[in-house]
Amino acid sequence: MFTLIEISNQEENSLKLSYLFIKEASSNDWKKRYQLSCILKGIPIIKQNNLSDFEYFKITRKQKSPFELANKEYLLLLNGKPVSCVYTIQKNEKIVDITVLTLPKYRHKGYAKKAIQLVEEKIFANPNIFFTTITDITKEKISSKIATSLGYTYDENIDIFIKLNPSLEENITHQL
Repeated sequence: MFTLIEISNQEENSLKLSYLFIKEASSNDWKKRYQLSCILKGIPIIKQNNLSDFEYFKITRKQKSPFELANKEYLLLLNGKPVSCVYTIQKNEKIVDITVLTLPKYRHKGYAKKAIQLVEEKIFANPNIFFTTITDITKEKISSKIATSLGYTYDENIDIFIKLNPSLEENITHQL
């Protein structure tokens, strides 16, 4: 029923699924968002010319600012269709930040929570990652509710939800 895939610029099928998700999530406004992103990052805007929308999408995906940190993108598929997208950004060697977006017609069904859980399994499989973080920028505080239900602790000093890698927590408990 659920499948989590990592989007790869080398894997055509994952790019097609990402394109479909982005297209639906942005109400077909992804090109304008890409251009705004380029302006904000200070990188040149690639012209579409005669490329199909999908070919243009693939090229724009590969363009990154020299200041962008390591990041990954995952899609949660429900019966083969993308419903949620999780972006992770490696903040430093020990911390990964998580952002989730669910398509409007699939919201309030637990898919964002499921997507984060599956991504956390991948992140926390690396014992060098100590924490994951979630920042809630939604008006409805949906991400706050999801983070709390997944065991994140809110740090009001930095306005972020933080979760310790469970394997590290187990090691600390065993050492005490």
